[in-house]
Amino acid sequence: MRICLFSPPRFTITECLLNLKKVVDRFCSFNSSLQSKHMKSALLAVAWNRDSWTFDALESHYKTLVRYLNLKDQGMILGRGCETPGMTARSIYMSKAYQLGKSLR
Repeated sequence: MRICLFSPPRFTITECLLNLKKVVDRFCSFNSSLQSKHMKSALLAVAWNRDSWTFDALESHYKTLVRYLNLKDQGMILGRGCETPGMTARSIYMSKAYQLGKSLR
């Protein structure tokens, strides 16, 4: 199984988007070989903010990247309100991430 797992560190949305841009820049030299492999992808991200719009830009950029590289999206875990590592560990997003990981076969 081949999968591209995108999991930006917990920083600002700008830093997350810059990390996705780095992926695109890095893949530019071998885009055609990636596109023909029909690899799977998933996105895991957490943020302090709880607002419904928190991940709008990241989600949009990720979906564009999936289309651009011809990846098969397996899901997204977007953890809103994960203010500290401890809060993240106790959140529902941990079990969702675990279930997503188990489903990647």
